[in-house]
Amino acid sequence: METARAAMERAAAAEGVARAPELCAAAHSALARAEAEVRVQSRRRFWSRDYAEAARLAYTARLAAEICAFRAGAVRARQRAGALSTVQDLETSIPRVADLARHARDEVVASDILNAEIALGEARSAVEKQQYERAREASERGLAHLAEAVTDINRIIDDFNSGPRRMVWTKWVKATLDESARTGEAVILVDKLRRELHLFRRQEEIVSYPVDLGVAGVASKTHAGDDATPEGRYRITEIRGPGQTHYYRALMIDYPNAEDRSRFRRLKRAGQLPGDQEIGSLIEIHGQGGRSQDWTKGCVALENDDMDDLVPQVHLGTAVTIVGTIPDETLP
Repeated sequence: METARAAMERAAAAEGVARAPELCAAAHSALARAEAEVRVQSRRRFWSRDYAEAARLAYTARLAAEICAFRAGAVRARQRAGALSTVQDLETSIPRVADLARHARDEVVASDILNAEIALGEARSAVEKQQYERAREASERGLAHLAEAVTDINRIIDDFNSGPRRMVWTKWVKATLDESARTGEAVILVDKLRRELHLFRRQEEIVSYPVDLGVAGVASKTHAGDDATPEGRYRITEIRGPGQTHYYRALMIDYPNAEDRSRFRRLKRAGQLPGDQEIGSLIEIHGQGGRSQDWTKGCVALENDDMDDLVPQVHLGTAVTIVGTIPDETLP
């Protein structure tokens, strides 16, 4: 009987009632009947007691309980493996979606990513408590939030690519590449959406580098302090080396140019900017980038090694064209 009870305890520890209910119920029934039979026999006179039926029922109970514990353990192992796999999927997906979200700053997207991170915390906590079903449910909820974020990101990027400024970007990129073809000089194209800087010469791409942008991401720059990276056709006006800038190396550009100033005046006249608002300045291509996030005050930041590679290939007057995105049809 004690062996049967011990088997029942093992089944209970494996949560057999939840994971193998029919087997566990059969074990409970057999044990209860065995205990009842023991009570019946114990009330009889000593010489007339017969515990054979009780022993048979106890054996049946122990066998059913052992099977229940085994089945429950197998179910638990499968649930654990499934939960860990789903948690891992969520762990690897969050940084990927967060990286995509750099290209489409949006409160709804940010909220979905935050909710996914919260769900990941819940899932990890549930795994520690061996609550594998709860961990799986939390992870799946987090993955659902990420799926919604990706849908919104794709919509935002599609809207960005088909927006009214696309024609302007196409014109700027073509003019810049035509200049390189005509002069043989290197030119720089910065794609804000893709976070890339491309160096072309005679319409042939020489190299490209990943970049970080202003905190405002792909937003258009309109005034000082908006932390946005400007869009337009510029020139390198100064080259600063180590010790001449806080950011390792820097290529100063001529923002604001005449077109920037004209747009700034229009915004002021339209009442879209305060009368005392300044246009801003000191936009650079500089080092200390490679942070995989937009953190500058509007400048374009590269890794220091990439700046070492880029700077010798340009000079004062090199064309620098910054666009929201480079339309595919403009590239050679």
